[in-house]
Amino acid sequence: MDRPRRKAGGRVRKLLPAYLLILPAFLSATVFLYIPMVFSGYWSFTKYNGLAPPQWVGLANYQALVHDPRFQKALLNTFLFVLFGMGIGPVLGLLTAMLLNQKVRARGFFRTAYFLPVMTSLVVVATIWKVLLQEEGIVNQILGFFSIPSHVWLENTTTALPSVVVTSIWQGFGFETVVFLAALQSISRDLYDAALVDGANAWHRFRYVTLPGLRPTIMFVYIIGIIGSFQVFDQIFVMTAGGPINSTRTLVFDLYTRFNQLNLGEASAVAYVLLVILAILSYVQIFIFERGER
Repeated sequence: MDRPRRKAGGRVRKLLPAYLLILPAFLSATVFLYIPMVFSGYWSFTKYNGLAPPQWVGLANYQALVHDPRFQKALLNTFLFVLFGMGIGPVLGLLTAMLLNQKVRARGFFRTAYFLPVMTSLVVVATIWKVLLQEEGIVNQILGFFSIPSHVWLENTTTALPSVVVTSIWQGFGFETVVFLAALQSISRDLYDAALVDGANAWHRFRYVTLPGLRPTIMFVYIIGIIGSFQVFDQIFVMTAGGPINSTRTLVFDLYTRFNQLNLGEASAVAYVLLVILAILSYVQIFIFERGER
């Protein structure tokens, strides 16, 4: 009996420094993440304004969201934002990375230039693009030079959301470029040489060598990108404030609006709807990529 106890005690003493090192991160995550998640989950089933005690209403908040046109519009806008943003951004990043993976001069300069917008604050980027897309902005001036009719991009219900999507793609695809470039450089050149010997053309080399080598990176980019896209807020807040006529209202902006109106119950319900959507999409992506590796 004494020997197992001494062995367990020695193991604890050995691991104690590691536990002490992770303790601050664990405590901060518990205080600022897990505990608020529990409270938010409880509030989503109550009528609560932050002042009076919460009143239990069951699923009433979720039922109200299902029938709320503003929430329906926010859900649709968010899915459209993710669809177009993640349909173009990673592809553009991969193409750029493949170009930079060639023997080009000043590759470091181009890599920095593409990554610079990623390091810039989203508020700054959104403000710059808001100025560029104004009626008298540079974008309309360039279009006018080619005799193309100008548009009030951010005040038109048809062009407001695509304008925000373009801003987000421009700001974010540099990250995907750098990630894909690092992954491309880790693929052994011997595989490409063997493919050439076997007579594989450029498309076959891309399909059977490059894509399999990039599979984990593609999964990482899409999981991180989709989670970030569903949480879009800064660009919406700065450029359009959810307008015009809720045409750029997204889930997080909808949550923010309800929170500002002290409707904390429905705001918490929106947060948990978003959590469930992200969990399902992340699981589906991981399942698809793991199945593809078999």
